[in-house]
Amino acid sequence: MKRWMLVAALAVVPVVVATAAFANPSASTLPPNWHVHDGLTALGSQHKGIGFFPTILAVSTATYLQDPAACPDATDKAFLPHGRQDAQPLRAGVCMTSSTIIHVHTVPAGTAGPEGWRSLTTASEPGWVTYYLVTAR
Repeated sequence: MKRWMLVAALAVVPVVVATAAFANPSASTLPPNWHVHDGLTALGSQHKGIGFFPTILAVSTATYLQDPAACPDATDKAFLPHGRQDAQPLRAGVCMTSSTIIHVHTVPAGTAGPEGWRSLTTASEPGWVTYYLVTAR
């Protein structure tokens, strides 16, 4: 009986680990053209600064770091192979945590954003305003 309980427990471990990796992505579980805003920039190019995500999600930095946002590189136009072009917004697309989809659109100050979205400006991006919408995943 104990042996079967051990076998059953060991069979469940890979499923739990895989589920945890999907729910809380790290750079090692992301496709190569994605990045995670976990602040661990010394670990490589798939790790980016935390940025404005705790503000957008209205959580503390500590809470945010338990489930950081992952984004396709195409959201942050500077991370595209050709970089951001003059006519492009600074960022446009989505980022995701395990429970939210964060729609972002960063454009030059004075440019209207999508209707119904909230906005914020940050000192690190003078001349730009980020519009965002948070929805459940």
